[in-house]
Amino acid sequence: MKPLALLLFLSVAATAAEQSVHYSVRGLFQPDRKAVLINAAKALENCRLVGVDYDTARATFTYDDEAKGFKKAKPEQILQQIDNQIRKMTNYTFTLVPPVALPEAALKRIDFTIEGLDCLGCSYGAYNTVATLEGVERATANFHDGKLIILIDPDKTSRQVVAEVLKKKEIKVVEAAPK
Repeated sequence: MKPLALLLFLSVAATAAEQSVHYSVRGLFQPDRKAVLINAAKALENCRLVGVDYDTARATFTYDDEAKGFKKAKPEQILQQIDNQIRKMTNYTFTLVPPVALPEAALKRIDFTIEGLDCLGCSYGAYNTVATLEGVERATANFHDGKLIILIDPDKTSRQVVAEVLKKKEIKVVEAAPK
């Protein structure tokens, strides 16, 4: 084989092992958190972050399926490998989970105005209170506008259930005045 042909063959063979995976990201509760995730992901080993969509809270990673930790790994093991790295790099403020199975149209949006939602820590606290609730598929909490926005599976939870959880955690929801 000629040197150029060999180089081309090796280049194709090297990229053939690269795989892409898509995960939902917990901890992406404000737009500026996207930059935090991107910066932290620069230190990933044997994989890399290639895209983050704040609106859907999804991230795309590529990895070499021949690299340590990924060779012959099952999909859940790949998720665990990448998630463990992301968690450690971000002091456990980001978590990767399998993507939402429901189509976007099946989700119901719930908006809350939260009293005292005026800093990043408060936003994270409100977000963290609801993000892992059964039926909550995505959430954002933004101290710039004092809003907590949640997308739920209406077959698994409701506005009332989420409001009760917030109240139990002493997070005060500002009720809209009747029209």
